[in-house]
Amino acid sequence: MLSQRVSAYLATFVAVLGAWCVMPSSASAATTKLAGLQTHLLWADVDTAEMKRQLDLVKTSGAAITRVDVGWASIQESGPGSLNSYHLGRLDAVVNAANARGIKLLLTFTATPCWASTAPESLRQNCVGEWWSRDVQNYAPRNPAEYANALGQLAARYKGKVEAWEIWNEPNHDAFFKAPDQAAAYAGLVKAAYPAVKAADPAAIVVAGSLSQSDHAFTARLYELGVKGFFDAFSVHPYSDDYSPLDPRTGQDPRYSFIRGVPAVRDVMLANGDDKPLWLTEAGFSTSPTRSTQRWLNGVSEDLQAQYLKQQVEQVAKWPYVQATIWFNLKDTSSDRDDLYANCGLRRWDGSAKPAWAAFQDGIAFLAAGADQSPEVPEQPQVPVTPAPPVVTPPVPPVTPAPPIVTAPPMTPAPPVTPAPPVTPAPPVVTAPPIAPAPGTTTPVKPVVKKPVVKKRPTKKSKPVSAKIARAKAKQQRATKARSAGKRKAAAKRGTR
Repeated sequence: MLSQRVSAYLATFVAVLGAWCVMPSSASAATTKLAGLQTHLLWADVDTAEMKRQLDLVKTSGAAITRVDVGWASIQESGPGSLNSYHLGRLDAVVNAANARGIKLLLTFTATPCWASTAPESLRQNCVGEWWSRDVQNYAPRNPAEYANALGQLAARYKGKVEAWEIWNEPNHDAFFKAPDQAAAYAGLVKAAYPAVKAADPAAIVVAGSLSQSDHAFTARLYELGVKGFFDAFSVHPYSDDYSPLDPRTGQDPRYSFIRGVPAVRDVMLANGDDKPLWLTEAGFSTSPTRSTQRWLNGVSEDLQAQYLKQQVEQVAKWPYVQATIWFNLKDTSSDRDDLYANCGLRRWDGSAKPAWAAFQDGIAFLAAGADQSPEVPEQPQVPVTPAPPVVTPPVPPVTPAPPIVTAPPMTPAPPVTPAPPVTPAPPVVTAPPIAPAPGTTTPVKPVVKKPVVKKRPTKKSKPVSAKIARAKAKQQRATKARSAGKRKAAAKRGTR
């Protein structure tokens, strides 16, 4: 009787072991990560032909998705009752062109129209004149429901055509989201926007966060304010200035290190019982020749940009919880080589490819192969695999354990670098600034360049938001030159007396 029970036990054990051995590991079962590029297809200097050229480049690169900034202030500039037909038409063209090429879209809905802004009246001025030049759009909305309503209308319009909607851009950065309590104001937007999008397009992915750097402290505050359950993915922008993505920047806050910052945000999420995926919706390096003793002001060489991109992709592949990674930018946004944040592209202003272009294509292939996507969970218990010989009485003889599931070894950081004084780096993100042109005029320009949370960064040159603004600026410049010329002439006359 005892031998029969033991035999039955062994038979059951071998059956369970066989089933376990054929189960795929979490690494091999991992889905291919979304890899993409930031584009600015709604900027004022991007016409329809250029928009299509850039989407063709996105397709050629192998990227599966592109992130595009969409200005609420442009789409609904005149009030909550209607959508601006001109700007909506441009967005229609982008959505249709991307879909025709099989490119997924991540649309970042940001920038407050004047009528909905919490900017002080000294700046709003009854929304008369060029209010967008007074930074009105970068104040938090007065009512989250108004933002959610506008976003819901767009989600319904593009149901099945937009992969994901991102709620705002860098709400932890006062260059893009001014509020007495940024976290509280942003949490309100997230809680209002999520159900609005899901009601309009249940399949659309709602991305919250969009944080400047890997801001784990801000992330923790959002969870305290109850955002859990109001997004499908959480996003950060893990820039590391001119340091390698593998440099831990020991001695500084993890938010400033790529390799330490992303896991720090993940730890906060897990501590709050949230296993939602992370999206890295901006990251990159400038190739501006600008150099300074302050590392956050530096560009890198084109070869180093390519090397850092490779390192970044290989590290992302080791994080199974990172579902998407997006490089900032597809191409440089200015011919000014000294403009630090206009030179982050994989391609130069003239359209030619930098070395990082080929590195990006190699990275796409690397991620598509599912390389090194190590499981985040602990190893499975080791189970004996050698068949046990027939026995009559226990115990079962010891047997060879099954090989453990391979987990990615910890990444060896680059040699320690003497940290610069604490910084608040954050390369600026270019988002579509709100504009107030009459329907039929040109489109909005990129928003004000981001400023660091603590340290000051160089100011990025802005483009004219529309033909109306361009003419106004040109007129102002001519007047300034005329006044200067007049002063010089007057000075010259006084000198001859």
